[in-house]
Amino acid sequence: MITRFFFFLTSFLLVVSSGYSQDSSTDYPTKKELLKLINKQNISAKDKINNLRMLGQYYMSDPNDSASYYFNKGLLLSKKEKDSFNAMRLYNRMATLQIYYEEDLDAIKFTDSAFTYANPKNQKHFASIAYSHQIKAEALYYLEKNDLALENYLEANKYLLKDSQNDVTKTYLAENYSDLATLYLETDNKKTALVCINKSLNLSKPIKAWWEVGEAYQFLSNYYFEEEDYNRAKIYMDSTKTMFERAEYQEGVQIMNKHLSYIYLKEKKYKKALDNYIPLMKEDKKQGVIFTLVDDYLFFSKVYTEQGNVQQAIKYLDSAKFVAKESINHLHTINISRQQAEIFRAQNKNTAAIGELKNILNSAEIKEYAETEKEITKELYELHESTNNTAATLMYYKRYNELKDSLSDALAENKFNILQSEFNYNELNSKLESQEAQINYALEERKRLKERNFFIIGVFGLLVVFFIIYYFKQRKLNKVKRENLLAKQEVLNVKQKAFDDVVAFKNKQITDFAIHISEKNDLLDKIKERMKGIKVINDSHKQIVQDTIHFINSDMDQNREKIQLYQQVSESNDSFRAKLDQLYTNLNEKEKKVATMLRLGQTSKQIALQLGISSASVDNYRYNLRKKLEVPKGKSLKVFIKNI
Repeated sequence: MITRFFFFLTSFLLVVSSGYSQDSSTDYPTKKELLKLINKQNISAKDKINNLRMLGQYYMSDPNDSASYYFNKGLLLSKKEKDSFNAMRLYNRMATLQIYYEEDLDAIKFTDSAFTYANPKNQKHFASIAYSHQIKAEALYYLEKNDLALENYLEANKYLLKDSQNDVTKTYLAENYSDLATLYLETDNKKTALVCINKSLNLSKPIKAWWEVGEAYQFLSNYYFEEEDYNRAKIYMDSTKTMFERAEYQEGVQIMNKHLSYIYLKEKKYKKALDNYIPLMKEDKKQGVIFTLVDDYLFFSKVYTEQGNVQQAIKYLDSAKFVAKESINHLHTINISRQQAEIFRAQNKNTAAIGELKNILNSAEIKEYAETEKEITKELYELHESTNNTAATLMYYKRYNELKDSLSDALAENKFNILQSEFNYNELNSKLESQEAQINYALEERKRLKERNFFIIGVFGLLVVFFIIYYFKQRKLNKVKRENLLAKQEVLNVKQKAFDDVVAFKNKQITDFAIHISEKNDLLDKIKERMKGIKVINDSHKQIVQDTIHFINSDMDQNREKIQLYQQVSESNDSFRAKLDQLYTNLNEKEKKVATMLRLGQTSKQIALQLGISSASVDNYRYNLRKKLEVPKGKSLKVFIKNI
């Protein structure tokens, strides 16, 4: 995902461009002109709101709080004038600022406030609604709530695709697809990530949105860097720099040049890495940004350490320590300590290196960086192993495996939550579209019926004879009744089709998941067979191999249980839900899901984990089910549900 600064800068340019595109004038006023305009006595309320919003946008890149001041003034005036469109836009601008200030919860509050002024049926609001979802997704991502972030990115896409496809909308879409790609990549869904990044490129290239094209190429460069395909990473890096130069984004070019030095370091081309980085560091010194300088000094220290020039490495590490005193970034402190340990290792001072790494693990800040904690634990057990400290080696090895398993489980859970959120979103979207179709159909039928009634009344008005009037009246009433019955039947058919589509989609998802688990079991089985063929002499290593085989067997058994569970759900869920819908119309969707899971014999804890709620909430649903199903006192709720 893009950094906060990069997100803020991208958002700043997008909101400015979209804001101006909706204003009537083509000559954009300067900051001084806007300050004069907002103080004019004869200015209209609408113009004043627009000017306050544009003035706030000018100040968005300033370190003071001027942007918030002008946005708030515009918001108060918008509420006074009941201008929901501008109120929504101003809340979005304030949310963008909160993202930059790292106040993610406040950003979500502002986007939720923007939604209260949104009209989802008014096309004028579509772009702003999409932007609200995009900002909220960004905040949720920083809060590590990837499943909810995905839902909001998908919702943003829905409104952007409904909007008129001008260049500003396409730019938003390209940006959104790039963010989706990064989100999918972080949950190990590489195929979908690459599909999203290609969509971003297909949107941004034709409209010459060079910033977004560059951002997509940057994603691909980072992707191949992580895959250790450095040649392809360099190719996309050059493309990224070309696009950023066209967009006049010099900071981005500087960042990509630094990434090139990191590739040279990975390739052990130390001279190239240093020669490329030296002019970049000189530019950073002119800017005087603390966190950038710390990273620069650490890079030089790493290069000289790998070269074996320990004195130079120490010199640059001391510079990093000095600059970092003015920083409150915990990651800087951790990285400096890790580099210090690397220097100790290069000097064969393993005891000192161990002490440095232990200090990091004992710090409170390390818990915020689980991946770094795992890497440091691995380094510690390797250091203890080199000093023949068997007890310490075993302790840190066990801790490393625990952290590794924990991160692996978290990634798997996160990936499942992402897939579940995507499924839930598509299911809900399908239902909403079905309901919208039914409503539109009913409105059309009402319109036709109204027109028909007027026609019949007109005909009746021309008739004089009472019996003729009576005859036509009876005929009309009978016809209306028949048509109402046909209309009801047609609505029922539409509902049934929508339900069948949802069931088919759900069954496909379950089948795909089962196939995925089967393929995973095949791979684990091959790994297990290869591990069985390993000849191990050392007893401790032999135990590790046996433990690993046991872990694979356990994981494969769990996977088979999951397949059986999904098959049970697939076979029994549909008919049971149909009976519930027929017999108990007072149940809501969540209560039906809980009832289905109880019928499958799941415990409250299992239900809570699958629905993402607390056990107490499950107990409340069980109480409501007992009441709504009218279960006799003293009879088991599970037994009652199984007998339905």
